[in-house]
Amino acid sequence: MPQQNGAKKTRTDQVYERIRADIFAARLQPGARLKFPALCAAYDTSVGVAREALARLASERLVRPQAHQGYTVAELSEEELTDLTMARVEIEATTFRQAVVHGDMAWEGDIVAAHHVLSRIDTRNASEETLEEWYTAHEVFHRALLQGCPSRRMVGIALGLRDEAELYRRWAGPLGNEKDRDVAGEHRAILDAALARDAVLAARLLRDHIAHTTQVLISGALTRE
Repeated sequence: MPQQNGAKKTRTDQVYERIRADIFAARLQPGARLKFPALCAAYDTSVGVAREALARLASERLVRPQAHQGYTVAELSEEELTDLTMARVEIEATTFRQAVVHGDMAWEGDIVAAHHVLSRIDTRNASEETLEEWYTAHEVFHRALLQGCPSRRMVGIALGLRDEAELYRRWAGPLGNEKDRDVAGEHRAILDAALARDAVLAARLLRDHIAHTTQVLISGALTRE
């Protein structure tokens, strides 16, 4: 997960964020070998810094260590995505349900504000810059939904699973352009259920949202691979 805004960034932070961005933008493609000489030249850094950055990316499952071969970018697979989705559906929905029950007024304000930003971005025929804005706003909204949960451990686990799924989401393209699906409407319904403090409905809507998204990713990201 990228460092929070305002914190002082080390050289490792900078290299980590650049490699991470290149993975999400497909400049470093799934399965690509990451050789230290090439990485050091491309990111103008030392082997030590590159190794630290890759270790952080490995903890997010964005790269995989290979015995005696360094690292490779994580490969996309339907089996991995299905397993990840099973965990997310249970853990993320449970965390969100707790957020709806326990979230305070500040949490309500945060999710309303995050949804407002997301809803204002039109991804139809959008530029790369606009798509990046959508990705960011989408993640801010979903992360905000979970932050009302009083268990920091549950929030941390749920957010970690979301980070793992980010590569699939990026490769599939922005959600919202699929036929027969109203993603903006799904987000609105999730928000409305949260504000109504209907924890059961909110959790069910989020579970359905995650499961539907997985089907889109399987037909999109994995097909592209």
